[in-house]
Amino acid sequence: MASHPDMIDGQCICGAVRYRVQDNMTAFKLCYCNFCKKASGSAHVANAFTTPDRIEWLEGQEQLTSFNVPNSQVRRVFCRSCGTSLPFKTQNGKFLVVPVGSLSRPPSQPVSAIVGRASRPAWYNEALGLEGVVLPLN
Repeated sequence: MASHPDMIDGQCICGAVRYRVQDNMTAFKLCYCNFCKKASGSAHVANAFTTPDRIEWLEGQEQLTSFNVPNSQVRRVFCRSCGTSLPFKTQNGKFLVVPVGSLSRPPSQPVSAIVGRASRPAWYNEALGLEGVVLPLN
């Protein structure tokens, strides 16, 4: 399938779920809130936002499973085989949230906001000083 410059392909780690989304994101946010740290298992999430009509599911939609977070518009959607976070419509259906890490390339929209900066973990701030340093894993 040929790639289109105004489209970005995405998929899960195991390749069971594949999608294509229009590269016309309205926002690209990093969020350090406690929920997002738990959802990502890391310091933050990196999500791009667009409208639900901008996605085409190419393969594996039956592999998707979801969890609606109580008292929020957040829904966690992920591949039931490998657990990769995948795009989801907010509970009110107004927005499509696209986990940028599942995309084959970054969106053309630069990061437009950092949310929950006060919740950024101290270890993350310390790690920023290690940029370019290669540490042995053994």
